[in-house]
Amino acid sequence: MELKGIYPIVPTPFLDDGAVDYASIERLIDCMAEKKVHGLAIMGALGEGPKMTDDERTEIIKLYRKRMPAAMHLVVGTRAPATDPAKLQAAKARDLGADALLLGPHGIQKDKPLLEYYQQVSAAAQIPCIIHDYPAVTGITMSVELITQMFASAEYVQYIKLEDPPTGAKMQALQQSVGEPLKVFGALGGNYALEELQLGAVGIMTGFVYAELLVRLYQYAQAGEWEAAKELFYDFLPLTRWEFQPGIGISLRKHLLKRMGVFSTTKVRHPGMNADAKTVEQMLQIVEYLNRKGYELTL
Repeated sequence: MELKGIYPIVPTPFLDDGAVDYASIERLIDCMAEKKVHGLAIMGALGEGPKMTDDERTEIIKLYRKRMPAAMHLVVGTRAPATDPAKLQAAKARDLGADALLLGPHGIQKDKPLLEYYQQVSAAAQIPCIIHDYPAVTGITMSVELITQMFASAEYVQYIKLEDPPTGAKMQALQQSVGEPLKVFGALGGNYALEELQLGAVGIMTGFVYAELLVRLYQYAQAGEWEAAKELFYDFLPLTRWEFQPGIGISLRKHLLKRMGVFSTTKVRHPGMNADAKTVEQMLQIVEYLNRKGYELTL
């Protein structure tokens, strides 16, 4: 199995009382399938994975696996403060139907324990693992040397979701150090998607709601139509920038999905910030501008 293309990191919908909104998950799966994405990544940072109980994780994974089209890959976010619970999470996600894991680090900033964690958890998973290199969220910085060791010594560590800016510079350094086994997914809201694809990223894995634009960008990249890719990317870049605002990015995306009729609420589990009305209004004006240019985005 090979992962490549556009894999939206999807938010988890909740009812007003904080319970998981399974009906909205079904609508979200159908919505993303219509956008022709190549897979979905659930319960990552955007999916509020650390806020889920074990029972909720189980039911959510089962629903995604059951509802998703067979051709779409399911990537499940996995992260724990210690190796043994992460191994259990990994094996359970595999047994429930995950095709791959988005594997975040534990919280100890030391290379040896981090390397051992990725070796042991990926071995327990027995399915492809994607290193989640996102210091702003995990609090852990992984060097090029450490990541190179992970690729060399852990059979199932096969991809990296690179969110340690400047992503282009680190990606090039990893290409020189890791070599051919390196497979990079661009991320960070899609704010550098064009440049990451130009550098050879296998795809983009991020929470941008209008994933159909990323699908089109990826198709242009695959065809070598870089001028068309640039024109498209430079048009929608202001929207990726606005959606990706630190602290309120989850809320902004839920507001869009509610307006689209996919989510029933914009509830973010505590602790989590809610976007104010003016910030949401300013996001909508970008969507409206793109629609005036002919993009026909649902709003």
